Amino acid sequence: MLSPRSNRRYVFTATAIILTTLILGTQIHLSTPWAARLIPGIPTSTADSTPTLPCHELPGANETLVVLKTGAGEIAAKLPIHLQTTFKCYPETLIFSDLDETFMARTVLDVLDDVLPELKATHPDFDLYRRLQRKGRTALAPSELSGPSVRPEGTSGKPTVPGWNLDKYKFLPMMRETLDSHPGKQWYVFVEADTYISWASLLAYAAALDPAKPYYIGAPSVIGDVEFAHGGTGFLVSRPALEIVVAEYVAHQFDWEVLTANHWAGDCVLGKAFRDAGVPLTAAWPIWQGDEVGRMNYDRVDNGERRQWCTPTVSYHHLSTDAIRSLWEFEQKWLSDAGNVSRPKYHSAIMQLRIVCAELTQSSQTSSNPFLRHKDVFANYILPQTTHNRSDWDNHSDKELASSSSPSASPEDCNMLCEGDASCLQWAFSAEGKCLSTSKPNLGEPSNGTVSGWISRRMQQFYDDGPVCGDVQWIS
Repeated sequence: MLSPRSNRRYVFTATAIILTTLILGTQIHLSTPWAARLIPGIPTSTADSTPTLPCHELPGANETLVVLKTGAGEIAAKLPIHLQTTFKCYPETLIFSDLDETFMARTVLDVLDDVLPELKATHPDFDLYRRLQRKGRTALAPSELSGPSVRPEGTSGKPTVPGWNLDKYKFLPMMRETLDSHPGKQWYVFVEADTYISWASLLAYAAALDPAKPYYIGAPSVIGDVEFAHGGTGFLVSRPALEIVVAEYVAHQFDWEVLTANHWAGDCVLGKAFRDAGVPLTAAWPIWQGDEVGRMNYDRVDNGERRQWCTPTVSYHHLSTDAIRSLWEFEQKWLSDAGNVSRPKYHSAIMQLRIVCAELTQSSQTSSNPFLRHKDVFANYILPQTTHNRSDWDNHSDKELASSSSPSASPEDCNMLCEGDASCLQWAFSAEGKCLSTSKPNLGEPSNGTVSGWISRRMQQFYDDGPVCGDVQWIS
């Protein structure tokens, strides 16, 4: 570790070099689209040519267990992408479902095995479960299968896929099974099949906390008087907290499972169990995100500052398999970059100097526990993908431009209208022929028939106008 004096000398020297480079007219440009330079840049071990991933052996990894909750109706569509990507980073994992099986050489455990027998034998919620136990996944009808990018309809979060009525019963038994099988871990992170966890950021977050304290951390949701961690967003539990909630569940299993039968949200029931046992939620939005990476509130301002910009990012939800893969590949590349200092091409030399100097200081302080901030994802994942128009893509533009009602309107016309509006950062030409725009920057998601585009210089300016981030503030 450099002394404060040595650190200042290092930053001063680096600043002088950078300033000289800028004066000579050489541009610093580290924003080559990540997708074009990912896997070739990852080092490979010489012994057996097995990829040595940047996510391997991060500090704290061996003290952290990743638990994925899924179901027989979605496992074939959603689990393979994790086995091909995210699970390659985790030293130890558990996979819980509603059916015991071996899937792609992985053991999948029926977490409902110890639910009250009378409930499983008679309650209508367990009709699907009883069929699964008799015939396995062959018992599922097409309507009971969940595709790779399915999400709840509407905003209530209430289930619309049959397997989700069964899913609510998994949360509390999952706590007990996790503790029984891995009692020696410091941290337990619980995720779902459409969740992406930044492994580096999660471990950096855990390293900033005391594992001897009872922590139940996640993105807050509220039903009635219960504040709880939204299950799909993912949540983090320390061992003391897990021991406490398991003791509560074991002592009152009948009561908790009857409550679950009369509720629609198992993550809410779990949050109530934590609260009643004396472990309230540590609400950690925007570090934990309930939305997909293509639909962020980068422009949200609270107390005069961008709310998300400088905060770390640990999770995203409602992700397609393609989005999970691209985020995982992006994070591997980001981790492999020297010093984890990466930024787009700035228009202003002074802006380059200001941000480079700040990040050089910060990187020397945090190199043992690298983490991503929301602004890093915007700069190095979002921006490189918004330099050209995209067909069959919706970037979530939602304001109809006043002059776009003509049936002869086209994506090119839409782009011109957006160019003429100084507040317009991006546009979308819908399948119905409407031209939509927004001043809110976002990547978006696939959508048949829609063409989306961005005003690149304004997207870049949005980044340039963001604050320089100081020391990280973890929510504890």
